[in-house]
Amino acid sequence: MSSPIVWPRAFALLLGLCLIPGSILWLVCVVTWSGWILGLSMGLIGLGPLLWCIGDERESDRQTRFGKGCLLIGLIGVAVIAWRAPAGHTTAEGQMHTRYSDGQWHFDRFSFGNVVPEIDQIHLGFAAALALDPLFTRKQANELAELTDEIYAEQAQNPEFHACGSAMGQIYNEMTLLSFNDGHYFHYIPTQADRTQPSPALVFLHGSGGNFKAYTWLLAQLAEKTGHIVIAPTFGLGNWEKRGALEAINSAIQDATRHAEIDFSQIHLMGLSNGGKGVSLFASTSEIRFRSLIFLSALIHNSDAPRMIAAKNKDTPVLALSGGSDDRIPWDYITHYTLKMADEGLPVTTRRIEGADHFLFFRQRQVVLNEIASWLEEHRKK
Repeated sequence: MSSPIVWPRAFALLLGLCLIPGSILWLVCVVTWSGWILGLSMGLIGLGPLLWCIGDERESDRQTRFGKGCLLIGLIGVAVIAWRAPAGHTTAEGQMHTRYSDGQWHFDRFSFGNVVPEIDQIHLGFAAALALDPLFTRKQANELAELTDEIYAEQAQNPEFHACGSAMGQIYNEMTLLSFNDGHYFHYIPTQADRTQPSPALVFLHGSGGNFKAYTWLLAQLAEKTGHIVIAPTFGLGNWEKRGALEAINSAIQDATRHAEIDFSQIHLMGLSNGGKGVSLFASTSEIRFRSLIFLSALIHNSDAPRMIAAKNKDTPVLALSGGSDDRIPWDYITHYTLKMADEGLPVTTRRIEGADHFLFFRQRQVVLNEIASWLEEHRKK
């Protein structure tokens, strides 16, 4: 057998070994019709060349044509899903926006993270967590799947949220050691905001796993209730201690002012889970004097963080809101760092939600949003 024949067949075998099992796993996880079409298409792209080569080897015209047909249908399926992917743009007058703090447009419409519906990627993440995270149980996965499906079903009814696309591409770039800090952030401007007059703002730092659009969807409800502009910077997997994270937060805040005026005396900084590290670090170094700091089911950077936060934010109110049954960040940990903050002179308020675990924001979303809305109103500048 000549080498020109061997190499295409070897490639077809390798392609099939990669794509066929992957598509089966994908089809087990996905919940949207787009995800199903994409999974079936990838399986056909893996199967088609194999059947083509086998048919050629057996001199079977029928099998060769069938293999070519599978490949063609698979490629058409992928092209259709890619063509339907959101372009990231919304109107200037809209409420929800995808933005880049350097003023350039880096949105990759045809990246995996944007082509595949975000809820399908989250379901795939649940499957990976079950395999890799000993604290993540099947019961949690099933319950969270139901909750996130509900959130994304609501979100799908809003054309602007769909048009904004996804920020999930950053996590794949970080996981594959590519450049991921492109200045992306989600920007929500509430309906009642006068964009020419300074408005209060809530800066939200996401946790591990990425800047899910579900977070901004929930915070948009808060924004409509309180009048706060939401600025949600994206930083890959949420490792806010990495180089470039603090600059990404500051740049997002500064760029947001180009689109709607912000009252810099009324900026609240909030971190979810690993985003608490970002709050600790940014509050300790930023020139912005924050109206309050909010830790939601959150970590802090290290044992010295309370002192560093207090040194830069004297008398700044702090809210620590967490679940009483959180096995990832136990209540004892919350108590420990809030007591240290209080010892440093920071006025600290704690809210313990009994029975809630680490996924408090999704499980008790209305309770959390009401608590934060009350906090923002209590600390609104008179």
